[in-house]
Amino acid sequence: MSWAVYAMRGPGGVRRLDDIPDGYEPPSLGTSTDVVAKVREVVPDVDASKPSWLALRSDEFDVEMTIGKGVDVRDITFYLNDGPRSIPIVMEISRLLGVTPYDTESGNFLTEESRPPVPPPLTDDEIKANKPKWWKFGRK
Repeated sequence: MSWAVYAMRGPGGVRRLDDIPDGYEPPSLGTSTDVVAKVREVVPDVDASKPSWLALRSDEFDVEMTIGKGVDVRDITFYLNDGPRSIPIVMEISRLLGVTPYDTESGNFLTEESRPPVPPPLTDDEIKANKPKWWKFGRK
């Protein structure tokens, strides 16, 4: 399960996504080329083969970034595929780009202490629907 973190330059003092005024449009972070160049300062081997979808992978982190298809990049969504291990790289890229990262699950800004959401427990119906049938195991 990946963990989504949304980042943008918000209005000053906003600490939660819910506090961003309706209709607020974040200022430009530059072109996609500018953003990729900044990311390369932190992760030189970033996979930018798809200009709107960047892949950052190493032994320490596994992150994908969407930066949109427009000329100007106004916001970013990070997808942390390995949970809290990727927080430091997201924080570093966010600082370099001058954006505030927000945990989309809680709405709070991301910190080094943030943790990915925990999925709710399965309901009885979900457990029953996912329980393997005895006849699907085969016989010898």
